[in-house]
Amino acid sequence: MKDNKYLSIGSFLKTFMITPDETPTLQQVRDRQAAYGLSAPLPFGWETKKMLLGNVPVLELSGPEATKSGAILFFHAGGYSAGSAADHAGLAAKLGCTAQVKCYCVDYRLAPEQIFPAAVEDSYNAYIALINLLDKDTPVVLAGDSAGGGLAVAITQLVKARGEKIPSAVYAISPWADMNQVGESFIVRGPYDPMLSKESLNDLRDIYLNGHDPSDPRASPVNGDFENFPSLLIHVGANEVLLSDALRLTSLSANAGNDVTLKVWQDMIHIFPWFYPHLEKANQAIEAAGAWLCEIFDQNKI
Repeated sequence: MKDNKYLSIGSFLKTFMITPDETPTLQQVRDRQAAYGLSAPLPFGWETKKMLLGNVPVLELSGPEATKSGAILFFHAGGYSAGSAADHAGLAAKLGCTAQVKCYCVDYRLAPEQIFPAAVEDSYNAYIALINLLDKDTPVVLAGDSAGGGLAVAITQLVKARGEKIPSAVYAISPWADMNQVGESFIVRGPYDPMLSKESLNDLRDIYLNGHDPSDPRASPVNGDFENFPSLLIHVGANEVLLSDALRLTSLSANAGNDVTLKVWQDMIHIFPWFYPHLEKANQAIEAAGAWLCEIFDQNKI
């Protein structure tokens, strides 16, 4: 029986999505993302604490369920030009709650004020600081949605290239992993995506890269190295243009001989787990990810 506290996807879209003919300014996009994200409740008993990791602002999220040895480092969505740790604290805390570990949400610098590779370097520095802060045997998982999902993959590749300890696993939600926007889903799923299009992603890319090569693996991790990539879980909606990015990441990592789990959620849209206050499948995805992460943390116990 359907839980009446949740909206159908149709009702949700009518209530919260902008109309196709709207062209909001960057500030309006930032304000809307902040308004929705800041209204999302944290799990009961969970709290936020501001801190720095490698001189990068971070929100530490902790609560009574965080009893396992391990941590999640979360990178928020927003096309590299919007969003914050605060507006993703609810999602990050719910993920930490279900995985039974603390979660750290990164406030990486945004474009156009700070262009590429500021977000990458902030995210990398936060990761290195976190693994140095924790006991050396503590497993750390990288997670993120949209741009943050791409960052989680790119940082894992960068960490490996620089000879540092790689994360224990990666959880990517609707990852933006190719800034060239060449996937088949732009054509076949584009008509069903109420949030993104090839054109809107190109605009976000240009703001962030400011002329830099979009094929750089730090921006498009589909072009990076997947040899010995850690266990990867990807959640993506069937109704989003970035479906092809998720499929390509799955193929690239699997063909490199790695453990990959992909779940395509029927009728769901871009970064749908973020909409957990209103969508039942968002909560189901978080629970599934939490169960997967619990296994990862248990496997990495010393």
